[in-house]
Amino acid sequence: MVTNPDTPTDDGAFQQEQDAAGRAQGRARQQRLDAGVSIALRLLSYGSLLLLWIVGAQSLGAILPGPLETWTFIVREFERGTLLFHLGITAQRVIIAFIIAMISGVALGAAMGLSTRTDDLLQGWLITSLTIPRILLFVMAYLLLGLSDRALIIALVITVVPTIIVTVREGTRALDGSLIEMAKAFRRDRYAVWSKVVYPQLTPYVIGTARGSLALSWKMVVLGELLGRTSGVGYQISFYFQFFNMRGILAYGVTMMVLLAIIDLGLMGALQRRAFRWRSPVRVGSVG
Repeated sequence: MVTNPDTPTDDGAFQQEQDAAGRAQGRARQQRLDAGVSIALRLLSYGSLLLLWIVGAQSLGAILPGPLETWTFIVREFERGTLLFHLGITAQRVIIAFIIAMISGVALGAAMGLSTRTDDLLQGWLITSLTIPRILLFVMAYLLLGLSDRALIIALVITVVPTIIVTVREGTRALDGSLIEMAKAFRRDRYAVWSKVVYPQLTPYVIGTARGSLALSWKMVVLGELLGRTSGVGYQISFYFQFFNMRGILAYGVTMMVLLAIIDLGLMGALQRRAFRWRSPVRVGSVG
């Protein structure tokens, strides 16, 4: 009986299986090492900020309170119910403005990306809204509509929408037309074309601009509340500023930052992972 030299023997097959298992174990070890390094670097990043705060508090004395003093003030405001009340009002305003801005921004951005005439028609509005000073929007809204939540939300929407429009418009322009034509050639209905071809290509742009716009809304609402409202985090910062109370300013500022980080990395990060579950694992980082 003649053995074909090109045919792997049982020992050769076993060796190949051993090599494959070894490579798999090596990749698993490397992934665990990379994950450990990533966690260590993140802890170092946040730890350096905390250390800088502590050093600054030690250097500036009574001007800048330290983390412990700020935490004590946060606990006191929480026990009084003031902290949750103002945070809730601010969050409500941000959510309403964010939803309106996302719906209108995605619709207008897609329309401008798909139609040159629509893009030309709305070009002046887009440029003006991108270049106008944001503080001017809030001042004009309060003067025209009065010191109300409606004026604040309208100004906030106008502030955020242009960013969404630009991102979605560029994403629409970047669509692979050949894939859409191929889907039509295979006689797929409109729903299948949008859900299976268009939506996956637009998802990175929509999710990306959603996270950035939420962060922008969260920051700008403080300015609007500081200028003309009697509730919310911005109002509380303005209130404590009048008494030169840095602990109160830091307490509400830090609490708002932590809440935004939780929403961004938790809720929006989970949405991003779910939207991109069809491709390789997505590493979610902070935005804004």
